[in-house]
Amino acid sequence: MSESRLDTSLISPKNVLKKQQLLQDLLVHLRAKILEYPATHNLKGCSEFLLYVTKVVENSVVKKQKIDKKQLVLDVFKILFNLQPPELLVLDASIEFLHSNGLISKVKVVKKARAWFLKKLNYLC
Repeated sequence: MSESRLDTSLISPKNVLKKQQLLQDLLVHLRAKILEYPATHNLKGCSEFLLYVTKVVENSVVKKQKIDKKQLVLDVFKILFNLQPPELLVLDASIEFLHSNGLISKVKVVKKARAWFLKKLNYLC
């Protein structure tokens, strides 16, 4: 069968493949974001960067996907910064602190709708 006749656009990944695809998309996005900061800035221990990553994961994972968001964040940090088990325990505690204090939140629908409307308005102009 030739590649030109092979159409996989109608087949979407599920379960483990979906999680791996989401993990890869997050890694690409976060690597690009990390490059925006000076090399001297240590994002591995930065609580603000951790909060940013947790919010990105919170807003990109849908409940029906049944993906453990905390484990996803831990996997992202483990891959990005090559963390060892003791560092992962500290990171796990930091994530739990952010969650228990209500700092991880979804973007409000009004804010999403406003951004969508402004994008459409700029497209028309």
